[in-house]
Formats: sequence, C-alpha cells, structure tokens
Amino acid sequence: MPTSFHLNRLVDILALRDGNTRAQKCSSCDENNTATCYCFVCQNFLCTACFDAHQRLKATRDHRNVLIDKLRAQDVEELINRPVMCSQQYHENQPLEFYCEECKVPICHKCSVVSHNRHTMIDTQKAAQIQKMPLADAMAKVKAEMVICENQIQKQVDLMDRNKNKILFAEKKMTDTVEELIRDLREHERTMKAKFHEIYEVQQKHHATRLDNFELVVTQLKSCVERGESILERNISVEIVQTNQTIIGRCEELLNARKPEIYKPPHVHYMVENKLNILDRTVVSNTDPSMSSAEGQCEKPAKQNTETNFTIITRDSDGLQCYHKDDQIKVDILTPAGDQLKTEINDTKDGKYTVTYTPQCDGRHRVEIQVNGQPLTLSPWVVQVVLHWQYQFAFQFGSTGKGQGEFDQPLDVAVSEKTGTIAVTDKENKRIQMFSSDGNFLREIVLNNEPFSLAFTEAGNVLACFLNSDNKLSLFTEGGQLIRPINHSHLKVPFHLSVGSDGRIITCDWADNKIKVLSPDGKDLLLSFSAPYCDSHPFCAVYHQDKFFVSYRSAHCVKVFNNTGVYLHDIGSEGSGDGQLSRPTGLVIDKFNNLIVCDRGNKRLQIFALNGTLFTKIEGQFFDESNLFNAVVSNNGHLFVTDLAKNRIYVFQ
Repeated sequence: MPTSFHLNRLVDILALRDGNTRAQKCSSCDENNTATCYCFVCQNFLCTACFDAHQRLKATRDHRNVLIDKLRAQDVEELINRPVMCSQQYHENQPLEFYCEECKVPICHKCSVVSHNRHTMIDTQKAAQIQKMPLADAMAKVKAEMVICENQIQKQVDLMDRNKNKILFAEKKMTDTVEELIRDLREHERTMKAKFHEIYEVQQKHHATRLDNFELVVTQLKSCVERGESILERNISVEIVQTNQTIIGRCEELLNARKPEIYKPPHVHYMVENKLNILDRTVVSNTDPSMSSAEGQCEKPAKQNTETNFTIITRDSDGLQCYHKDDQIKVDILTPAGDQLKTEINDTKDGKYTVTYTPQCDGRHRVEIQVNGQPLTLSPWVVQVVLHWQYQFAFQFGSTGKGQGEFDQPLDVAVSEKTGTIAVTDKENKRIQMFSSDGNFLREIVLNNEPFSLAFTEAGNVLACFLNSDNKLSLFTEGGQLIRPINHSHLKVPFHLSVGSDGRIITCDWADNKIKVLSPDGKDLLLSFSAPYCDSHPFCAVYHQDKFFVSYRSAHCVKVFNNTGVYLHDIGSEGSGDGQLSRPTGLVIDKFNNLIVCDRGNKRLQIFALNGTLFTKIEGQFFDESNLFNAVVSNNGHLFVTDLAKNRIYVFQ
C-alpha cells in the first residue's frame, strides 16, 4: 500500500509543533533555515528572516501569516489541505494542478511544458473525480468481502457454540448412562447380597437342625451312661440283676440307632460370565444429523412381501452431502406386532446409505432412523404396508375324457422354466400331455404305466415317477423321447417329485414315509429324513430358502425342516378356520416367497408367509365341487392348480 498522504501531513504538523529536527524548512530562501511561520496566501513556509522581509514588502505585507508555534486547529486543518507542490528541481513553488494521462502522474504547470509536452493532461481535481468511481467500486467490493468475512466469523462462532453444546450434551448423555449403569450395578449388588444372605440363612437352618440332632443323641448316650455307671458304682446285686437287661438293651438300641449325618453345606461360587461391556463410542464427524435426511420409499406406502428400499443421505451443517467412515447409521423397523423387521444397509461410501427391507405383513410399520445416536428430523415415520396383489382367475383348460386336452385324474402339473410348456400327468389315460402357456394342446407322451407326479429338470427335460413300475423314475425330453430310466435302490414307492433350485431331486417315499433328496442325475441319495412322531405319509415336498416344506394329509399340516432334515415347526393345524388345514396335498412357493397350499378337504387354496402367518386364501366359485390336488407357479407368476373332480387345470394370474 502507498504511504498515507494524510498521515504524512499530520506528521509534518506534529514536527512543526514539537520543534523536531525533521521540521519544515524555509521554502523562500536557499539558507535551508527552519521555517517559523506559514503564509497561507503564498502557501510557503518562511524562516524568521524571510518572514521579516515578507512583512516589509508592500505586496505581501497583508498576507495571512501564522507563526508555527501559534497554530490553531483551523490552521492545522488548512495546512493539511494545502496544495501539494512539485518535487522537480526549480518547480518547488509550483502546485500539482494537472494530471498526465499518459504517464499517470500529477504534474505542475512547468512540468506540462518541459517534460510532458504534447501529453494529454486534465485538471487534477477532474482526474481525481474520475478516479474516485473505480476507487469507490473497489472499496464497495472490499466492504462486501468484509461483510462476508464477518458473517463467516459469526458463523464460525455460532458453529463452535453449537458444537460446544453438542459436546456438553454428549458428555451429559455419557454421564447419565454411566450413572444409570452404576444404579443398575448397585441394584444388582443389593439383589446378589440378598441372595447370599438367603443362602446363608438356609444353610444356618440346616446346620442348627443337625446340631440339635447331634446334641439329642449325645444327651441320650450321656443319660444311659450315667444311669449304668451309677448302678455299677452302687454295686447292689439285686439292682444290677434287675436292671442289667434293660440297660444293656438301651445301650444296644442307642448304638444301633441311625446317627445323624454331618451337614455339608454346598459350595457357593460367584461367577461372572460376562463382565460389563460398555459399548459406547465417541464419533467425531462433520455429519450433522439435523441436516441429514431419508429419501425414497420411507414415507410412502409399501407392499407386503415386496422388497422395499429408501436412501439415507448424511449432510454437514451447510446441508452439503458428506461422508465419514465412523458415522453410525441405525435403522429400526417395527411391525404392527412390535417385532423387529430385518433390514440391510448398503454403505456406498459417499454419504448415501441404501436401506432394504421386505415387510411380511400389512399394517402400520414404525421406521426409526438415527445418525450417530441422534434421530433424523421427522423420525420416526409410520409406513403403511398394503396388500399388493391378489391372485385373479385367468382361464382354465381341460375336461373329462380320453381325447387330446382331456383328462382322467390329472394328478400333477409342471411348467418348464426354459420354454413355458405346461406338462400334466393324465393318470388313468397313462400319458403326459403337453400344453402351451395359454393352455393349447401341443403333444402327448404315451406311457406303459400310470404317472403320479412329474417335474421339469434344470436342463428342461421331464422327470416322471410311477408307483407300479420297476422303473420308479424316468427321464424324457420335452418332445417325449425317453432318455433313461432312473432306478435307485433307496426308492421304493416315490409319490411326488419336485426339483430344487440347485437341481436336486426331491421325492416323498411312501414305503418308509421319508423325504429323500437325490443328486441332480438321480444316482446318489444325498439326504433322507422323516417327521418325528408322525406315521402319516408325506404327500408333497418343496425346498426353498434352505428349508423343506412337506405336506401331511393325515396330520392336517405342513411340516418345516431345515436343510439337513431337522424338524423345525408346523404350519397349520386340523380345522376349517383361517390358517387351518384339512388333508393338505400340493405345495408351491410363488415369486413373492409365499407358500401356497392345496387345502383339499376345505376346497380352497391358502397362502401363507414362510413363517406360517396366513396371508390370504382363494375359495368359492371355482372350488365348490372341486378336488384340488397339486399346484405349480410359472416364471411369469401364473398359478396352475389341478382339479381331479372336474378333470381340469385352473390358471390364476
């Protein structure tokens, strides 16, 4: 920055008043004398000699002269604002009246003639007036920047004040938590002390009882001894003879009596299996929970059994998306019954967290979200879960007879995942019929035996089982060509077939009431299990999400086993009410992870969640005179159900 003109003038005035060595010199003579006065007309500092001469000359005697040591306030102001003289040699008495636009300097009249000839010059005041505008603009910008900085300072102070309050709040929360833990520990201490005291009191009672028993025995023995010794001491023959048998008998009675046992108090141990683990954490992060938000499906209705997700976005105090690896995101979703719903949180490492959940029931669900222990604004939310679908009747095909597209006991139905072709076992007609996805007849596979069940393999071939045949299983192409029979020594009477997502063949063997799992090629027996305390035939078995679901007609339920065949629980019980079953037969898992059960005795389909909760049911209209037997679901979600009473296939979408 340039030297301050105003401050330099002030320094000059101070030097004049203080008599400083840097004081103003006389500008009228060449003696370099110190100025003692100032002429406001000539605008010159004068030494004493020049001032005297100034006073003698008629032309200057009336000029306004002020002695430097008698300067007044208005004189000082006038001195500060006096014209600036040129610094060029021989121009010292010339004020800087002009401004050279080429050289960008103020000049005097002589300079304009001597060294700035032909340059563009304007009056100094006009130049100053012109240059005041950009100077004022620059000052305005600086002032605006100053306001911004001051605002930033205030914001910084406010942030630190808020942060201080947050730290104090976190500290108080920690203190309250510790005090609560201490109270709980003290209460636990009192409880345990009471327990120890109770143990001691019980043992003391046992101890006192045993002491009383021992003291009674000692008293009896002592009494007997005293009686016998007194008789012996008196040594009276008649007395000895008369009491001898009695005393000896009493001694033997006391000696043979059962002695009380010593009470051995049990050992008391205090074991700490899990010491207090304080799972607290201090997170230092730029994330501001009050500015963070949840976006997506968090506030919208969700659909039952449909994967739903929403996104949590963490932001700083300015509302900008931010990320910190130590941020703690917690999401609790509670069902209408108060159960915790499983959630998955995917951290994309950029301040976005995708939360995924699948509601299993309808109704109001409570969604609570915390970031670093603080609830988000508007949390908790209430999400309404609604029933998102209902199977609707689409069409039906088939009728009673022996012709193409006609059936005589269509026991089972399967759909190819590769082609969508529908295969139906036509038992009494000893054939398998093939249909297009819209129910139009395509071809048939003529058999020598009655087919009971069938399934499509991963390769798209047809696997069929027969009750009265040496070949219990046979594998065909979709076109009807026999590939090979599958004879397995462990299979006796396979009744129902299904193929798991891993290609394993699952069948219910009525010979020993076991569910048997074969390798995809049918050569190896991988697993064999049965339901404990159940002598009912397993009718249908399907595998899904590491569990086996098996229907038992006589037991009127579906039993669930883990992936190793260990029994877990039942779904349904005997009856006609909602969720109850009567002689259940076919089972299938649909694309919404629901278990569809052919409730044969109740002439309906019941649809359960995999945990056994009833979802919905299909009954009436089509099923009043029906005999539902088996079901299957296609890739596009269509449900196919066989009806033995009417020899047809119902299709629902």
